[in-house]
Amino acid sequence: MNTFKISGTHGYMAPEYAMHGYLSVKSDVFSYGILVLEIVSGRKNHDLSLGGERADLLSYIWMLYEGGKTLDIVDRSLAKCNQDEAAMCVQLGLLCCQQNFADRPDMNSVHLMLSSDSFTLPRPGKPGIQGRRGHWTTTTSSPFTNTTNTSCTNNVAPKVYGSNSFVEEYSRNSISVSSLDEGR
Repeated sequence: MNTFKISGTHGYMAPEYAMHGYLSVKSDVFSYGILVLEIVSGRKNHDLSLGGERADLLSYIWMLYEGGKTLDIVDRSLAKCNQDEAAMCVQLGLLCCQQNFADRPDMNSVHLMLSSDSFTLPRPGKPGIQGRRGHWTTTTSSPFTNTTNTSCTNNVAPKVYGSNSFVEEYSRNSISVSSLDEGR
């Protein structure tokens, strides 16, 4: 679904929504991943006081994860926690923050990963860090007038997707709702 007005907190919005106004059932999964990473690291999503590569939490965690230093991410106040569980939470957070939303798990899968002792997490792909450093691009399209408006807060020309080509490039997700009466 494309939206005409983008609203939300920068850094928590999924890149496809923040940059193109495209919502899917996995847009909230991205935000959840950011929250998990904030909790495990004990850091804010974006902290300019840290400077340089450490200012953006997602970029910094990805760099440490790729360097095999996953446990360096964990907040010192959690030093006595189960290290395997902490590493699993970092990996889960990164899975939820993958650039390609089709690769992100849905919330049912996230629940399964968190509640199962035998579930092996897949290796996360590159996170959606595009546009997280204050260089936001907003694209809105109108199906009624066949026009596209793009605004950019930096000096780099934005990549504009037509209303159909963007949707074709990504998967469509369906939502199913199930209920179970327990007979109580």
